[in-house]
Amino acid sequence: MPPTVGIPRGLLYYYYGDVWSAFLSRLGAEPALSPETTRAVIEAGGRIDEVCLPVKAFFGHARILADKVDFLFLPRVVSVAAGHYSCPKIIGLPDIVRAALPGTNLIAPTIDLRAGRGSLLRAITGVGETFGRSSLYSLYAWQRAWRQCRPVAGAVGCGKTGKLRVALIGHPYILHDSQISMDVAGKLAVMGVDIATADRVDPRAADQAAAALPKNIFWHYCRRLAGAALSFLGASTPPDGMIFITSFACGPDSLVGEQLRRQASRRGVPFLLLAIDEHTAEAGLVTRLEAFTDLLRRRRL
Repeated sequence: MPPTVGIPRGLLYYYYGDVWSAFLSRLGAEPALSPETTRAVIEAGGRIDEVCLPVKAFFGHARILADKVDFLFLPRVVSVAAGHYSCPKIIGLPDIVRAALPGTNLIAPTIDLRAGRGSLLRAITGVGETFGRSSLYSLYAWQRAWRQCRPVAGAVGCGKTGKLRVALIGHPYILHDSQISMDVAGKLAVMGVDIATADRVDPRAADQAAAALPKNIFWHYCRRLAGAALSFLGASTPPDGMIFITSFACGPDSLVGEQLRRQASRRGVPFLLLAIDEHTAEAGLVTRLEAFTDLLRRRRL
């Protein structure tokens, strides 16, 4: 039987998970994805203190998978661009899991592209060696997986429809996890709102837009969010409003949120900040969304 490799459904999975799964399959492993996030998953990750909700959820996913697979796949993603860094807690995920789940077999290659692509190439070939694959075959497998599964961003803008148009800004591991986000996107849709998310913006365009900020953001994924938001604000048809959803206790996001609030204010676009954690009440969240959408509708009159 092929070795099973668990991929926790959290954090960077929402950026690279499909690529990772395809790559591991081409190496001859059997990827095993944890189930959708539930309250039980979050409670399983609650033993980790002083971290944000997405990290707790990630650890819950890892804990659920640990006894069911041969390996856990937890790359240490230090940097994916020169001058940029991942969140410190993302960088430390392998250490968190090793400390909390001793004896778990990890595949944890380090990816640090600040000085070029050498780190990525070493990570790819190192993973391949785990499954007895040559360096050349491993690089081929990664190239095929990347071309097959890499996300493609769409055009910037919210379009012109009769509905309210809102830019919903947040990390994919929050927005696309309906348990963590409390399905904000779905709730807005029920309220008759068209939404546009940051993953619709080309990363290069987002990076260029972020360069105009007075404060350099060197946390890579936060910079991408900020740039995407600025791209929406600077579009020929800006949104009626902007919602920034973040996790309570996320330090980098607190900086981004304040920058976006100021930029939206300068452009006359109403801005709502939603900070969530495991204690956030759904009823209160719905009330805030209803009040915000009511405000946007009154502005259209």
